[in-house]
Amino acid sequence: MRQLWRAYAALSAVAVVGYVALPAGRVADLLYSAVGLSCVAAILVGIRLHRPSTATPWLLMAAGQAAWVAGDVIFSELEGSGQTPFPSVADVAYLSSYPLLAAGIVLLIRAQRRPRDLAGLVDSLIVAAGFGLLSWAFVAGPIVDDQAWTGLAEIVALAYPAADILLLALLLRLVTGQRTWSPSFVLLTAAAATLVTADTAFAASSGDTYVIGLDGLWLVSYVLWGAAALHPDVARLTQPALHGRTPFTAGRLAVLAGVVLLPLVLLVGRAVLAVEVDAGTLVAGSAVLSLLVMARMACDIDEIRATARQRDDLRDDLFRRATQDQVTGFANRPSMLQQITSALERGVRGGSPSAVMDVQLHGVTTILHEMGFARRDDVLRVVARRLEDVLGAEHAIARIGSAEFVVLVERLRPDTDLAELARSVIDAIDEPLEIEDATVALTAAIGIAVSLDGGVDADALLHQARMAATAAATGGHEPVEFFDGALRREQAERLEVEAGLAEALAAGHLEVYYQPVVAVETQVLDGFEALLRWNRPGRGVQLPDSFIPIAEKSDLVCELDRWVLREATRQMVAWTTEDPLGSGDLNIAVNISGRHFESATIYADVTEALRVSGLPAERLTLEVTETVLLDVPRANPQLTALRELGVSISIDDFGTGFTSIGQLGSLPADILKIDRSLVTSTLPGAAELLALIVQAGHACGLLVVAEGVEDAGQLAGLRDLRYDLAQGYLFARPGAASVSHPPELRLVRSQETEADPR
Repeated sequence: MRQLWRAYAALSAVAVVGYVALPAGRVADLLYSAVGLSCVAAILVGIRLHRPSTATPWLLMAAGQAAWVAGDVIFSELEGSGQTPFPSVADVAYLSSYPLLAAGIVLLIRAQRRPRDLAGLVDSLIVAAGFGLLSWAFVAGPIVDDQAWTGLAEIVALAYPAADILLLALLLRLVTGQRTWSPSFVLLTAAAATLVTADTAFAASSGDTYVIGLDGLWLVSYVLWGAAALHPDVARLTQPALHGRTPFTAGRLAVLAGVVLLPLVLLVGRAVLAVEVDAGTLVAGSAVLSLLVMARMACDIDEIRATARQRDDLRDDLFRRATQDQVTGFANRPSMLQQITSALERGVRGGSPSAVMDVQLHGVTTILHEMGFARRDDVLRVVARRLEDVLGAEHAIARIGSAEFVVLVERLRPDTDLAELARSVIDAIDEPLEIEDATVALTAAIGIAVSLDGGVDADALLHQARMAATAAATGGHEPVEFFDGALRREQAERLEVEAGLAEALAAGHLEVYYQPVVAVETQVLDGFEALLRWNRPGRGVQLPDSFIPIAEKSDLVCELDRWVLREATRQMVAWTTEDPLGSGDLNIAVNISGRHFESATIYADVTEALRVSGLPAERLTLEVTETVLLDVPRANPQLTALRELGVSISIDDFGTGFTSIGQLGSLPADILKIDRSLVTSTLPGAAELLALIVQAGHACGLLVVAEGVEDAGQLAGLRDLRYDLAQGYLFARPGAASVSHPPELRLVRSQETEADPR
């Protein structure tokens, strides 16, 4: 049924050709009327098949075409009887079709519910006025001037071009507002344009030279109208139009320019070609077109203003989005850094220092996990309003992190008490919040940094305030901390350590020490733990606890992990090559930081180290602290993938975190390594706790390793508790690798301990 319109158009085209080929007579008249009736039927069938959202416009157009067909039939009968008076009953039918067709087009325009488009309306009026000028010059004007036309005949004769102008104006309005030209719309537009063209040509001939060709145009209009209604896209014509004004294209400009130049063309034609055009008509047409062009210019000016307003609104919105936090409405980090920079520069010129307070909220992450983002944002908005109440409009406030605010205190006075101001902020935040009938409690730590050195580095000042806030949060005492000399030295040391480690990686100042891991029952060597050392120029060998905590604050620790992985696996293969029987079944354990597990490269880094060295995955153990398993969401899938590869996973420093014994069965691990603080403890119940951990580990299928074993008594106790493996000074200190053989395994009785074997 979707191709029905093609079949209708093809059959109707054959009928039109047949009509033109037939001699004038009864058969030709019947064929003419049949084509007209087929148009009416096609419109009704199209409504039934494709069900537009409102059928009224098409029903009106069907009625208009039916009236036109009635006029054709009446005119044919009058012509057959030899009586063709003017006006006649046929003219009543013809003229009644125009308002019906016009009403159908009007309802089509209304059904599309277009936005206000005054410019499109003026464009339609300009073209309609130009057509009216031509119609008056060549059709209506001659009728008025012809003394033969009098009374009712003159009125009816003038009604035809007037109706065509109305139909054309409505058609243009429909066209100017159409942003997508569907096939049905193109057919409808062509049908109406053909009808107006045929009417105008007939009226211009004054009926003196009535030719078959004009009948052919009217028949083509019938066919196009029926095909438009039968096309499946007809339903789109009554759907709401797209929002926005119709673009002002080059084609539209060319048409309007041509229409505006019509008076000049007619004036030239009057002088050169002797075309009879009344001067008053030219003046009136020029005046009307000039007024419409001025109206069109006014529309253009309004559009330009509207576009400028939209541009300004968009720019303001983009500026707000770029400079404001979307949750609280406060400034964001880039905006606050700019404000701090400006304040520091003003302070340098005016001699007044500024201060930055970094407010770190605690408890927001818990709210996010338990209540979701929406409730988290509600809490942040409440906190923001409390900050505004305490600080007022005098101080700039920004939110620069998920739970971090910054306050800029500019132009400090001698009586400014920053500590008191910070305590007021903390008191405001400490007040319980009511969210979803639940009481929410937050705490805060505040770091304060004051610009006393005349610097204008906003990022440095903000970083100092953040360091002070972190110190306040981890210090466990006063929740307000100033950035002072101690923190400054800590910052300088951190920067020095980071730079030194980066240089050590490049210059080869890093070294791996190896500490044996032995079987508790037999004291047979089972493997080694790889421990990083830094041969720091001028300071000797540095233990990991002096630089690893600093490295863990950046991705530098991942670089260290990768280096140790490559070096330790390479060394184990070298030992195996040197002594296949003695070292062929030994394992190597490498510590991996939580930050490395957060990255997406840990799996690739491990597989690359194994590939380059040639060490089987089963001989590599990765040690990870128990806190990583709880604090790093990505750790578990990473650990699972590595275990599937064949790598063993050891839970390091067990007993220093918050993992319960009941969680051991669900952890992706193979080895449980008990922290030395539990192994060496002499507190009451320590032995019973160690026994419980061993039993739980064995029940979960884990090997249990003890760290920090320093004397034979401890070893005997571990043997009684059925520990599997142990390491410590009793067996050997960590030592540098020897290409010829692994570090010597020996019993060392010493009270000296090592803070962090990593």
